[in-house]
Amino acid sequence: MCGLSVLYNKNYISDSAFKEFQDSLRLISHRGPDSDGMSAHNVKENKSRGYSKLPEVNYNSELTADLLLGHKRLSILDVSEAGHQPFDYLHYSMVFNGEIYNYIEIRKELQALGYTFLTQTDTEVIIAAYDAWKEMCLPKFNGMFSFIIYNAKEHNLFIANDRFGVKPLYYYKDPARLILTSEVKQFYAYNLNLTLNTETVNTFLDKAYIDYDEQTFFKEVRRFPKAHFCYVDLNTDLKDLNFVSYYSLKTIQTAHSNTVEEFNALFTDAVKLRMRSDVPIGFASSGGLDSSSILYKAYGLLKKEGKELNIKTFSAIFPGLSGDESEFIKYIENDLKIRSFYVNPLELFSVNDFEDHIRHQDMPVASTSYYAEWCVARLVRNNDVKVLLIGQGGDELLAGYHHHFYRYCRQLILQGKLRKYLTSLKSFCELKSLDKNKLHKQIINEVKYAVKIKLGLKDMHHALETHWNSANKLIDLLKIDFSETMLPTYLRSDDRDSMAFGLETRHPFLDYRLVDFCFSLPDEVKIKDGWQKSLLREAMTELPDTIRYRKDKKGYTTPQQVWIEKNKMQFNEYLNHIPEQYKNKSTADPFLNYAFGAWCKVNNIK
Repeated sequence: MCGLSVLYNKNYISDSAFKEFQDSLRLISHRGPDSDGMSAHNVKENKSRGYSKLPEVNYNSELTADLLLGHKRLSILDVSEAGHQPFDYLHYSMVFNGEIYNYIEIRKELQALGYTFLTQTDTEVIIAAYDAWKEMCLPKFNGMFSFIIYNAKEHNLFIANDRFGVKPLYYYKDPARLILTSEVKQFYAYNLNLTLNTETVNTFLDKAYIDYDEQTFFKEVRRFPKAHFCYVDLNTDLKDLNFVSYYSLKTIQTAHSNTVEEFNALFTDAVKLRMRSDVPIGFASSGGLDSSSILYKAYGLLKKEGKELNIKTFSAIFPGLSGDESEFIKYIENDLKIRSFYVNPLELFSVNDFEDHIRHQDMPVASTSYYAEWCVARLVRNNDVKVLLIGQGGDELLAGYHHHFYRYCRQLILQGKLRKYLTSLKSFCELKSLDKNKLHKQIINEVKYAVKIKLGLKDMHHALETHWNSANKLIDLLKIDFSETMLPTYLRSDDRDSMAFGLETRHPFLDYRLVDFCFSLPDEVKIKDGWQKSLLREAMTELPDTIRYRKDKKGYTTPQQVWIEKNKMQFNEYLNHIPEQYKNKSTADPFLNYAFGAWCKVNNIK
């Protein structure tokens, strides 16, 4: 997990642009506190020069470069100098952000083909795999990644992003230049005329949608699409990037004979692979089903090696306030006899810290839960842990949110499966202690809503809103939440909050094998007898029933209103920083305006 930057200018790179490039890397020093490096290339003359660290001088007069590769390293695998980047291999040079968890297995496959390796890094495996299989190496990688490979023989760049966009990659392109970065803030270092993207701003303020496509808050900056690659020919004029997809979610549902066993095997291996590390690892613990499943699965694996006493968990707590899950977190701590660390973000909150959090996010946030995540990340690094396993993705895979159950009911009614609907409704209401008649009315209103959309009687202001509300099947809604509305925002936020403190987060539920398997399952495996995420509950027999059969679903909640009231004066002050055209805009949640104003303030947006 690191940070990168790439600059290509077909008209060569000036002294000032060379300095801008270095400044853009320094803006993400937090992503790679262990080392940095860069390389300069003259593509036309096939000359190159590497720097073991960012040079003090602005330019090397002996090499008129048109391509620069830069890297900030967070050392996780093979922490020696052997893992330094840019990484050179044969006629390739590469910068890479992320982890390839199955690099050992791929390395063995490559060794059988005659490849030899000088390091224990996944970086060397990526570049050797590319040499062996070109873009067909991508489906082999089980991990999170964004990387750029310069091929000096063919004078091109190969650029790729992981299947689910876990590791960010952004780009700016004009007829002469291509700039690639790990974070949007890196573009501030360049002399670019960045303008606010009215569509994304309005969508955020109206609907709290963010990260739903490749747009950012600036018109000129785009996100490299997840699950895609592209080649850039450096011998010709820069044209539009030709993105090619190498993966898509599989949503053809089929029955499996040994569903629980298959899921358990995949989940166990997903956790095991993500525990590969040459530095200390820890575990997020919210007291909920997803993070607890990862923790208990890891505990079992470590116990076989006699290492279970090394486990550390990290949690945000809000004693005495709504959303607090201390009871369940401490139950797990006592059950496993592990070391647990806690932070109360409400006590730590300060205006300066909140603004620093917003600055790192690169975009506004939709709730204070992201600040809680920020506080946990800092707690982890303050306790000398460099890798954290977290539970993101479980709800989107296994129908864990309340709206997933409501949509499932809507689907049953529209399919005419009324008996099944009534049985599910009764079971759900008994589990949640809800009024069955009230919930029935709410679901019937959803059905009416769906009919109005189909007949064109409901006018919506955003295509994504129409898209989300038109999904009459649970599987389609899960796919939207996974790819567009929910998970992408969580992943971007998680990346920024963790990397702000030089922390790598890993997501076992986002192992692509597990994702493919879960999206192939029938709905009834995910929602059964009123229980959501039924499959995970069935598979995780090692969990205590107190956690395994928790009836409440809290998510990563925070006492937001208490937060706002306690700091009302400062939050109101943020409204003064909103550009005139966006002021006095009504939103479903006033916090959206506060967050947007804070983002405008810290980024000096006028």
